Amino acid sequence: MKEVINKLSDTKISTSYLFILLGVCALMMTGYFSYAWFTVQGVQQYSVVTGNLRGSIAIGANSVAIEGTGTISYTPSTDSETVTITVTNSSDRTVKNSIYYYTLSDSSIGIGYTSDSPTIPTIEGVSVEKGKTLTYKIKVKGANGKAVKIGSSMGLVNSNLTLPSGTVAFELLSEPSGAETLIAKANPESLDYNSATDDQKNQMWTFTHEATTQLGATTDYRYIGANPNNYVKFNDELWRIIGVFDVDDGKGKLEKRLKIIRNESIGNYSWDNKNTSTGAETAYGKNNWPDARLNYLLNEGHDSETYGGSLYWNRKSGTCYSGLNNATTSCDFTSTGLTDSAKEMIGDAKWYLGGTASYTSSTNGLASHFYKYERGTTVYSGRSTKWTGKVGLIYPSDYGYATSGNSSTSRATCLAKEMYNWDGVRACYQNDWLFKSSYMWTLSPRSSNSNYVFYVYSGGYVADNGADSVYSGAWPVVHLKSTIKVTTGTGSSNDPFILE
Repeated sequence: MKEVINKLSDTKISTSYLFILLGVCALMMTGYFSYAWFTVQGVQQYSVVTGNLRGSIAIGANSVAIEGTGTISYTPSTDSETVTITVTNSSDRTVKNSIYYYTLSDSSIGIGYTSDSPTIPTIEGVSVEKGKTLTYKIKVKGANGKAVKIGSSMGLVNSNLTLPSGTVAFELLSEPSGAETLIAKANPESLDYNSATDDQKNQMWTFTHEATTQLGATTDYRYIGANPNNYVKFNDELWRIIGVFDVDDGKGKLEKRLKIIRNESIGNYSWDNKNTSTGAETAYGKNNWPDARLNYLLNEGHDSETYGGSLYWNRKSGTCYSGLNNATTSCDFTSTGLTDSAKEMIGDAKWYLGGTASYTSSTNGLASHFYKYERGTTVYSGRSTKWTGKVGLIYPSDYGYATSGNSSTSRATCLAKEMYNWDGVRACYQNDWLFKSSYMWTLSPRSSNSNYVFYVYSGGYVADNGADSVYSGAWPVVHLKSTIKVTTGTGSSNDPFILE
């Protein structure tokens, strides 16, 4: 080129002519590159770039090639499924990827990405480097046995993708929490149980409460009656939903959360059986939940204990405390302890540890009285008034509020009767799904001595007993995280609620 320019300069061509010639060359070069840029942009805009822009889209083991675009079909086998879609970029460069679904023939089908999807799909496309993979989590509802078509496009990274004809962009599939789902069906507090329909009797009832020492005025929702539809599949077992409550996460944040209880006892163990040589004031245990031996058995973080520490939490076997003066017994939770997936669903919660000294009359022993005691600060000297953790027990008020009474003895009558004397009112405990016909530990201590704890007696009444007792069973209770959803199920024992 340099020689050509030198020769041109040596020839007798006018300077003006030379500049005209160079200008024409420049215009030709600009036109070429403009045409190339326009071609790439035009192809990219309509997502039909092929050649090296390729990859694959997969759902499980089913994978389909993407040559510019690709389409995969998926047929759910239930009414609510979350699928993981992976898109792999096999191109020799970084590209943009978009996913979308084809217009649904059934308007009752719900589809969208989940709030915890690793990648949020966009119409314009998400950048993915060569050889790398994007992961999307997609929720499909109401499509049992119905095929859903999902498409994916690849395009150059420097331009935006658009949707192919007949497709729809994924949006966030907003779903109510499990607590919200069940609250929406709850009965008003004023509804008489005996006047309710069968469907209403299977739903929760609303309960309003005045402020207590530790908790402000609140409204909670509880299942009542002999056998409502409150069964739930949890920990690969049947548990039951006590209700929905305003739960403090231990840091002051209140959330509506599901409170559930195992349907069966995990065995009879002492609430606490320390003696004076191991930290108790007497030989009959200590009624302080934060360091109680049953607490250590149920909860995480106590693996270093000689006996019982975190065995239920860790799904292990070993030796547990049961009986007077530090007595022990063998215990095995390898099939009944908490699974990893169950533990992921449990949230920290503030548990109230208030107690009372008097509870045997209608002026101090009603379910409503116990509710205030539990959330109060009356305890034996040196005892804790609250504890933040994951696994606890029922309150006496949980048991009392779960009664519906019957046609001759109304719920109002039972709630106006001191629970200490419920054994004389069979309609109250026989129509209470939390009655287990056996001794059942609660979380609440008696405040007038150092070792007594309230329990539900096998005869249906509430009383107190020494913490070292070997007669009472432990039914673990947890508060699920506020994000847990109820996806399917009617709540019956044969069709329990399924959580996600």
